[in-house]
Amino acid sequence: MSLQTRLAVAAVLLSAASMAQAVSITFGGCAATDGSALTTCQTTATVVDFNGGLPSTYTSTAGAGGKVVSGSQGGQFAQPGGGGSDLTPYLTTPAPGSNAIGQVTAVIGGSYNYFGLYWGSMDAYNTLSFYSNGTLISTLTGQQVIAAGTALGNQTAPGSNQYVNFWFGSQSFDKVVFDSTNFAFESDNHAYANVPEPATLGLLGLGLAGIGLSRRRKVR
Repeated sequence: MSLQTRLAVAAVLLSAASMAQAVSITFGGCAATDGSALTTCQTTATVVDFNGGLPSTYTSTAGAGGKVVSGSQGGQFAQPGGGGSDLTPYLTTPAPGSNAIGQVTAVIGGSYNYFGLYWGSMDAYNTLSFYSNGTLISTLTGQQVIAAGTALGNQTAPGSNQYVNFWFGSQSFDKVVFDSTNFAFESDNHAYANVPEPATLGLLGLGLAGIGLSRRRKVR
């Protein structure tokens, strides 16, 4: 893991810790073979690529929720990666031509501790929420996830078009909700699995815990 990536992870972990969210985040995926640019590197993950439309496990709110699209349409949706990076169908929320408020819910048929997605042009009004047995365990906006120093909503910048990995460690989720109050929350290659948390994140978490303890001692 590069220093830049470690710093990005540290920033996200600190943000998550302040919100009492048990989630670690890393950036980076592997090359997809279907023309969608990036997918998960987790070989045991189940991947939803949307090439066959919206799966039955995904529910879109009536009318405005979300839709599987291809390409880009000005003011409505832009393919993840920009510049033709994702050449396959992907999910956009809200649906094109709607009132610009949409939600899609994925009930994935099991409990998992890892989720990944190719997130395009991350925006502050994009919200990703995770639930376990009906209880919200973590919610993050694009602004909280985006790489430091990257402009929100940029359709081509690598920092705002990334494969994002969410690690929950010993905790698990069984439902993921995608919300957006404007055009749009674009994503592809959703992946979920039960995997060990990367060792680098565990060590980094211990380091951050030490920093927090040191700060508390100084305050006292």
